[in-house]
Amino acid sequence: MVRLLQAGIIAVTTLAAAAPRLLATIWHRIVPPIPPRRRHDNALGGQPADPAMRMAIDAVEKVFVRDFKWSFRRLPVSKVGIDARAEILDSGRPTGKFLPLQIRSIPSWVEAGGDYIHRGERSHLDYWAKHLLPVCIVIADARSGIMRWQRADKGNCAETESGWEMVVPAANVLDANAKFCFDEAVASDQESLMRSAFALDRELMEEVQDQTTFFVWDEWGDTTVIFSNLQIYIGEDGRDEPDIRIDYHLRADNLHDVMTRLFPWATYSYAEPIKEYSEEVAVHVLEVELRPEAEAYLEAEDFLVAGYPDEEEPCAPESEGYVTAQEEEAFWRSRGVSRGHRNQDE
Repeated sequence: MVRLLQAGIIAVTTLAAAAPRLLATIWHRIVPPIPPRRRHDNALGGQPADPAMRMAIDAVEKVFVRDFKWSFRRLPVSKVGIDARAEILDSGRPTGKFLPLQIRSIPSWVEAGGDYIHRGERSHLDYWAKHLLPVCIVIADARSGIMRWQRADKGNCAETESGWEMVVPAANVLDANAKFCFDEAVASDQESLMRSAFALDRELMEEVQDQTTFFVWDEWGDTTVIFSNLQIYIGEDGRDEPDIRIDYHLRADNLHDVMTRLFPWATYSYAEPIKEYSEEVAVHVLEVELRPEAEAYLEAEDFLVAGYPDEEEPCAPESEGYVTAQEEEAFWRSRGVSRGHRNQDE
């Protein structure tokens, strides 16, 4: 009886927890959300307020886009210390390989034997190490315009009382010649790429979770298709301006290749038919949701961070009778102990 009562309580608790999401899903199917209105004068959002930092990120972006021929995605202010990510392209096509970047601007290059000592927060380094993120630190000299870099792995970092520090060599200049060094820093196996994509986009995934979200892509070209100008709308407040805008210019055979490589945590459907403007631009409006695996990932991350919950020890059900001699003999046999051996021990 007690066991049945416990099972009933668990079932009711589970149903109550799932009810809001179930009702939201049903309502969503009955009354589909309205796709966002689109304008062509939206500004790139998520830039830091510090003008020096904006100039530093602009300078770093130019190297990755102009010299490396990669994509560059700015990230909003992050709890994990990542300011942007460079996305490796193969002849303009997305590969799903990302290079996380922490970018810092300094008034002038402070020399210590020709090198620079960069100091960071311990929580950032711990997060990068736990999620195997190949983060690179880029230091921009505001006076000279020269940028230098170093990989933020455990071997290059030394712990301090307030966090960690590492040497950024004066020889590590961020220019076209550094491309091969960055190529080697990024893992190529599928599991590592997926882990990096989930870890880097965790905050975006948390924003998208349980929110109506639209991705709006522009498609250009006839023979060579270019997908560009990604605008992301999160929530149903009817804003004209996107929450996030990413200035992509990606070659691909179809949009599905782009979505699965850049946003493997997302599942999507078309919110409206593809519209063409002046027979030059086709606009794709996608309704995006988290994949079940992404939901599970966020839940697991929250659990690991919070630790094991403070739960009461479950009660064992009351015995309904005595253990018979046959049951006791069978028990000890299952443990590989004979009655004679037990009698000797006693």
